[in-house]
Amino acid sequence: MKFPRVGYLLAANLAHACEAVARDGARPLAGGQSLLPLMAFRLSRPDVLVDVSRLEELRGIEVDSAQNGGELVVGAAITHAEIEQSPLIASVLPALAEVASNIGHPAIRHLGTIGGSIAHADPAAEWPAACIALDADVEVCSAGGRRRVPVESIVTGPYQTTLNDGELLCRLRFPIAAPRRVALAEITRGTGDFALAGAICVLDDGNPSAAAVTFFGVEGRPRRVKIPVSAFAGPAREGGPPDQLARVLAVNLGNVLEDGNADAVFRRHLAVVAAARALRRAEGRPRTVGES
Repeated sequence: MKFPRVGYLLAANLAHACEAVARDGARPLAGGQSLLPLMAFRLSRPDVLVDVSRLEELRGIEVDSAQNGGELVVGAAITHAEIEQSPLIASVLPALAEVASNIGHPAIRHLGTIGGSIAHADPAAEWPAACIALDADVEVCSAGGRRRVPVESIVTGPYQTTLNDGELLCRLRFPIAAPRRVALAEITRGTGDFALAGAICVLDDGNPSAAAVTFFGVEGRPRRVKIPVSAFAGPAREGGPPDQLARVLAVNLGNVLEDGNADAVFRRHLAVVAAARALRRAEGRPRTVGES
């Protein structure tokens, strides 16, 4: 399908980009892996695409040790592949590299960006869920200044965020001091496909009796659920149906998505399986602090 006619503006700097995207009909463009397909199907019809992919203000991966306990800072225009291949990320928060490696295909990972994924807020996307699971904050920039907010308060529903006109995601900030073990599990029809259901499990070594599991592809937005580790016991560890876990999630997962790939009953079952797999993987992981 041919793309609709659209204007193009290459942003010179961050201030120029914020000014440009504040205009009616303008949309920011980074990797374009979500926006361009929507345009091809006429589901999005911007008048002007503001290219922010080359802005140095949206680039970079570094550790900010000035913050309490330290933070990993990732520019919003950093691609999935750069996260997957970063030696710094591998040393301080390897869970991010694992998340990146599960996204689409190599061609997508070399163009798509972490900020674009969060701003798009696809219910099946890995990044919004990973950022919520890891307590990440995002710096939001506009012509009026900057604000820092938790990613959990940015993503509000399927393809819905609290971003205002003229605002851009600038940087993601991940705390790195907490002793945690993290693992992801997702169920797809094929390699590179969107998740029918996925789970990111975080084990807090200071509170080993409970696991925080953030689900994606299950409801209209990622949902983090605190689950007693005892709920994973029994048949789940031998690959059977984890009945106790299923009962816990039946209470916590309400508006489960239904589509041509899975009805609500099947998708809820897949969420249970993904959570059990993620926990088993997390249990075998070293803590994220002090790895090299």
